Amino acid sequence: MDLTTQLPGIELPQSETLAQLVRILGGETRGLELERSITRLVSPQDANASDQLVLLTHPRYLEQANRQPGVVLTHPRFAERLHRAWVHENPSWVLAELLQRAVEQRGDREGWNGPMRSEARVAPSAVVHPGATLHASVVVEPGAVVFPRVIAHAGVVIGAGSVVGRAGFGWAQGPNGAVRIPQLAGAILEADVELGANCTIDAGCLRPTRIGEGTKLDAQVHVGHNAQLGKRCLVAAQCGFAGSCEVGDGVRIGGQSGVADHVRVGDGAQVAAKTGVIRDVPAGEVVAGFPAVSRSRWLRAMAKLFSGR
Repeated sequence: MDLTTQLPGIELPQSETLAQLVRILGGETRGLELERSITRLVSPQDANASDQLVLLTHPRYLEQANRQPGVVLTHPRFAERLHRAWVHENPSWVLAELLQRAVEQRGDREGWNGPMRSEARVAPSAVVHPGATLHASVVVEPGAVVFPRVIAHAGVVIGAGSVVGRAGFGWAQGPNGAVRIPQLAGAILEADVELGANCTIDAGCLRPTRIGEGTKLDAQVHVGHNAQLGKRCLVAAQCGFAGSCEVGDGVRIGGQSGVADHVRVGDGAQVAAKTGVIRDVPAGEVVAGFPAVSRSRWLRAMAKLFSGR
């Protein structure tokens, strides 16, 4: 069974010039050739070709966006820090419009209407939708639901009641209110991943949500769209990972902890229970509290607080 991934990003149903897109969707361009063709939508982390449209909505990826050869779609607040850009007041709305066009024009042929390539062990009350790809050794426990564009490698266990690959929480503010951003990149569970009961792994938007090889999630863990969890991580119950966060290899996370969007947690870090991680954690660091600080600093602060000093 072929469990390889496709090219990064989402291919548009037909090539369009930047001039056509700007005329229809608005905005202005700076330093770009208007006759340049656009064929694929990608994230800054995956951009590598001149015919790609790159969405930039977070300052973390400014340097990557400036290095890539494609068209950067961004908000005015980032425009002055880019060499060239398509500047729009609502870049996420533009992305939503293009993704919706892709869904409608291609008939979602790579999703709901695709084949279910699976000989996995699926419980009678579980649901594996067409368009999912599961290795024969995968176990899907009772009540679990696996959506299209999910790839599960050898030895994966999807716990009872878990939901994998449903559209993530992606919305954009447009001219007529909030619109859903289609989440078409799916999710990848690498070899020997285990999900506890009632976990939710959202589908990614422009890149798959990924759970690294050998990582184990306890019950009721939520992984938001585009999040990347590394290999051999151990995550206790009721943790939450916001969209596009990145967790390194060998990370241990205590119960009821949360990691904010776009935050990076380095290899081998440890996060104590009930910790709120709202900024990057260096590799090997042990953190606790909210906002997360080194565990030793947090313990000293708690000692002072409860001693009355």
